[in-house]
Amino acid sequence: MTREAAVRTASWRRALLGSLLCLAPALAGAQPAPSPTPAPAKADEPPPFRVSGLVYGDYYYVAANHRPELEHQNGFWIRRVYLTYDHTLSNSLSVRARLEANSKGDFKSTGVNTPYFKDLYLRWAFGSHSLSFGIAPTANIDFVDAFQGYRSVEKNPFDLYRWDGSRDLGVLLQGGLGKGGRTRYSFQLGNGSGTGSEVDQSKAVRGQLSHRFASGFVLEAYADWQDRPDGRDVSTVEAFAGWQQKTWRASLQYGRQERREAGPGGSDLSLDFLSAFAAVQVSPKVALVGRVDRNFDPIPSGETTDYMPFSDRARSVFGYVGVDITLHEKVHLVPNVEVTVYDAAEDGARPATDVVPRVTLFFSW
Repeated sequence: MTREAAVRTASWRRALLGSLLCLAPALAGAQPAPSPTPAPAKADEPPPFRVSGLVYGDYYYVAANHRPELEHQNGFWIRRVYLTYDHTLSNSLSVRARLEANSKGDFKSTGVNTPYFKDLYLRWAFGSHSLSFGIAPTANIDFVDAFQGYRSVEKNPFDLYRWDGSRDLGVLLQGGLGKGGRTRYSFQLGNGSGTGSEVDQSKAVRGQLSHRFASGFVLEAYADWQDRPDGRDVSTVEAFAGWQQKTWRASLQYGRQERREAGPGGSDLSLDFLSAFAAVQVSPKVALVGRVDRNFDPIPSGETTDYMPFSDRARSVFGYVGVDITLHEKVHLVPNVEVTVYDAAEDGARPATDVVPRVTLFFSW
């Protein structure tokens, strides 16, 4: 190659290289931008609803009874089935609908377990308070059942002796007071007809105040006034003291109820009871539980009490003892025996003692 040709070739190469260097930024800008880093996946939010339930029932044997025709009767029954739907509408509004069904407990009726609404209410929560409308729990029965934790074995005295129903249709205001909410109150205005429909102008007013101390000690006081037709009003006062520790809990409850014109010859009737309860965890999966109730008066309409009829002729002592065996966190087997011992009636006769051994199974989900 001649010197002149070599110079021309070198000049051409320098020009081409310069052009490429000038175009590089443009070519780089023309390339697609890298994809943005994907946002981390959000954790699945819990659904706004929850379905739950529980069942408890027994195999029972009437070993002895003040009604001879019931002795040696035995069988299986389901004393409670719950199917509950809870739905959260917002941070402050929620709804509960609960169905209940039970076996017949009068020792003579047959038929299917007909479900009915046990709870059906809308709740508005504001701060540490809430206002509910609909069929909702009554304060005292709900409080005692929650503290003792053995509704599967037996109802608490208010419920068992029919001093009040466990539910009422109306409005319920409740909440916490003070720092930490250790003091709680409840106020309820209802029909006084339980889960049934209203059929008169009468209403019921209930009030409760409780305080839980840091030591595990709890105090509670309750009062109600239930307007009844024809001036047969009912008023109740009650006091409760309980103590709960890691492996045991115990309580003492006193109640007094005045029933106008409900006694013999239209006289006023006064009723009193004293109830003691204790439960002790003796191992991780075994607990001992027991309760004793002293009824200072015969139990009105006691013969119609489901599953455990009482004589309505004499004062009595009712109690139970049982062993709670945990088969699973939500499955419990509770062998227990219920006993009622009667004082002498006004005519001097003493009703025979009631003894009913049972094996109770409780499970929930």
